[in-house]
Amino acid sequence: MPAPTPSLALLRSEYEALSALPTRQLTLDQRRSIDYFFADIDETAAVEPFVRRWILRVHGLDAFVAQHARMPRADSRRPRPATDEQALVDTVAYFRQAHASGGYLDYQKRRLEAVPGFAWSPRDSTWSARFAEHQEFWEAHGFAPRRRSSDPAEVMIGRWVAHQRALESRGQLRADRAARLRAARYRVL
Repeated sequence: MPAPTPSLALLRSEYEALSALPTRQLTLDQRRSIDYFFADIDETAAVEPFVRRWILRVHGLDAFVAQHARMPRADSRRPRPATDEQALVDTVAYFRQAHASGGYLDYQKRRLEAVPGFAWSPRDSTWSARFAEHQEFWEAHGFAPRRRSSDPAEVMIGRWVAHQRALESRGQLRADRAARLRAARYRVL
């Protein structure tokens, strides 16, 4: 098992302290979260089978990220092959879906956030990263990124800008993103 990340170490220390408190001082969320905490730190802890299965899935994700230094990626072939990585992709999709429906305790939510590279909405994270790259490019160079450049990074940012403008012209750009692109120091729209 890989060494815990700083956020995981902090989470575990918080729940170590919570687990020492009398039960009556804890909220229902905290009491239920402590079961996940015990399952996370001790594979012999007496917990419900569904708690054990959930934690084992997270440990499998941890192991994959530690070994490959990235989150699992979906295979683009159809039908998708039944590989361990594809099973993890499906697991991560399940985690995100359960979170979206409000089905997670504090410990579960924070435990997943402690996995390096995990994001609840990776497309939003990618979009925000591209936006930041655009702003940084303008700041560093004093002009807009071009789609026809010898620098591949500039080309990528330029294509992203063109895509955002195309989405806007078709009325397909999310309102929050359009507002952010208009309010930016170096406007895209």
